[in-house]
Amino acid sequence: MYPSSTATNAAALDSGTTTSAVEGKLTEAGQNFVTTVSVGDYAVITTAVAGFAVRSYGLVTAVDSDTTLSLRGPGLPATGTGGLSANNTQYSIIAAADLSKCVLSGAAFTSNVQAGDMVCNTTTNLNYKVASVVNDTTIILVGDNFGILAGDDFFILSDRGNQGAQSVNLDNALLIRGNTSDGEVTLHYRGAASGNDRCVISMGDTVTDDAYYGVFKSTALEVMKREWVENSITMPLTSSSGTQGIQWAGSIAFN
Repeated sequence: MYPSSTATNAAALDSGTTTSAVEGKLTEAGQNFVTTVSVGDYAVITTAVAGFAVRSYGLVTAVDSDTTLSLRGPGLPATGTGGLSANNTQYSIIAAADLSKCVLSGAAFTSNVQAGDMVCNTTTNLNYKVASVVNDTTIILVGDNFGILAGDDFFILSDRGNQGAQSVNLDNALLIRGNTSDGEVTLHYRGAASGNDRCVISMGDTVTDDAYYGVFKSTALEVMKREWVENSITMPLTSSSGTQGIQWAGSIAFN
């Protein structure tokens, strides 16, 4: 759902690149932190640095001066320098009110998103589960995080009902095949004399294995074993060895 969306979260209060390494501090010459930052805001790493992943953060415990903030949290070491307390770390300052939010103007989250759905950030290749839906345009993510910031590209995956899903027919399916070179799943159907008709499911997350096929086939068998003539099961959220870490059907084509 919401493919190729760009988050409209509140803009960062400030941003920049640190210019010196000071234990427990974020320091940048020429800044104006006294004007832009308040105690309780967060400094967030926007480009991963040695030992600290992108979106690691630190709570602002004091605005020491226009050029120095005191921090604590997972975005810097307990002792010594690194992450937000290192030199040449890119960061943004995010208001406490924007913690764990995913915002999209013009969305209709209350009608098609629920707790447990997955928000996939394609800017950072990190994924987050939905904790709650505040209103049509705002989702709260599970945990304290800055998984989605203004300008991030994302989409939403769900393993419930038909939200955002496309149905794949199993009636008259003769064979389900997986391709280990690209993860593609192919269903062959009983077709015309000229040959079998096919449904080809191409992967959204680039891989060189058929892990999605294994889950798809076992799910399909569960459907086929049911005694009712018409029934369906939604594909569960499936991990991926690709860059996004979660797999989805990038395209479904019949030929």
